[in-house]
Amino acid sequence: MENTNSIKVLSTQLYELIKSEAYTESTIIAMRSVLNRLSLYMDHNNLIAYTPEVGERFITHRISQNVCPSLIWRTKSVTKKLNRLLQGKDGKDALLSDNSKKFDLPENLIKSLSDYLASCAEKGNRQTTIDMKYLVCGKFLKNLSDLGCTEIQEMTGEQVQTAFLAMGYTGYWERLGPFLRFLYENDILEQNYSGLIQNRRHPMPLPTVYSPEEITCVEKSFDLSSPGGIRNYAITLLMTRYGIRACDVAALTFDNIDFENNRLHFIQQKTDDPWEGELLPEVKAALQNYVKNVRPDFKEYPNVFMKLAPPYAPIDNYAIHTMTWTQFRFVTFDIAGRKRGNRVFRSSIASNMINDGVSNEIVRKVLGHGTKHALKHYARIDVENMRLCPLSVPEPTGIFAEILSGKGALSHV
Repeated sequence: MENTNSIKVLSTQLYELIKSEAYTESTIIAMRSVLNRLSLYMDHNNLIAYTPEVGERFITHRISQNVCPSLIWRTKSVTKKLNRLLQGKDGKDALLSDNSKKFDLPENLIKSLSDYLASCAEKGNRQTTIDMKYLVCGKFLKNLSDLGCTEIQEMTGEQVQTAFLAMGYTGYWERLGPFLRFLYENDILEQNYSGLIQNRRHPMPLPTVYSPEEITCVEKSFDLSSPGGIRNYAITLLMTRYGIRACDVAALTFDNIDFENNRLHFIQQKTDDPWEGELLPEVKAALQNYVKNVRPDFKEYPNVFMKLAPPYAPIDNYAIHTMTWTQFRFVTFDIAGRKRGNRVFRSSIASNMINDGVSNEIVRKVLGHGTKHALKHYARIDVENMRLCPLSVPEPTGIFAEILSGKGALSHV
């Protein structure tokens, strides 16, 4: 029986998978070339079974040959797929990379983190919040492990400070403080280290705001003769016209769009609150153009927005953020020193509506905020209208008046 770790067996598995996912012929040829070179490399070095370590050595070998960056990228992509096949993954799980961060930690540290995250889940933390806590606390524990601390009970205050400062961002203490407090309150640690570092909140800067004319310029910058431009234009209109979050755009399904009655409705990912609005004519036209002429015909996916190249899958909010950031390179106005992620559309809508005299409550409902306090993070202060509100400065009196006039100044020094 042939070794299941042999490059021949793994290559056959990979060929069958990419054919089933409708990869283009040029992509298949490019991947076959990489696999053939990998097979020759293994034969030359008397390697019988493929392992992730063999894949790393092959990548290093290719880099030493000064091949072009695109071939290095292709080589890394193929070896990652082979590695996932070795892990027992199949179908799209083998073809699509897992972008979640994994930490190689001692068992005792892993257990402490798992217990904490389970506690957070019981308290009702959303999955996105738990994922962030996992990343921050996992990075902290990795630094702790690198310092030689493999048992959570043996943690010292000096190690806590060293591991935390090695993370390079003091704002992470907001996530680490509750973790350390959990360990103390559950008798895992004898000391409460959550107060070791005083967290200092930085003043929140005013959000970036683009004028309606600048937003229009962004919308007009898409190439509507290309499939990517058609799809990204439809995505952008949902954000510029409604202020919908990127995560909600990525999660949209055909059940959320009523083309016949011109309605758009969905449950917000961040708040679990319903959102509903009219499907504007220009947004409807952009969506129908994308669905009819561009979207891959994969009915097993309910998501509206898909990747346009195999392996076909729904896009995520990170892809939308990258698309938005990239698109700002094609605008004709100055963006120096201004943010260009998808959140600028929400802050621009909020600011422009408030500046036009729209009430905060209506703006809150448009953006889908749960409370009125959240709006302050998005709406830029309208300085010109604020000039209409200040009180006149009172005339100085008493000692202050004498100081301003220069009389008796010395006697009060």
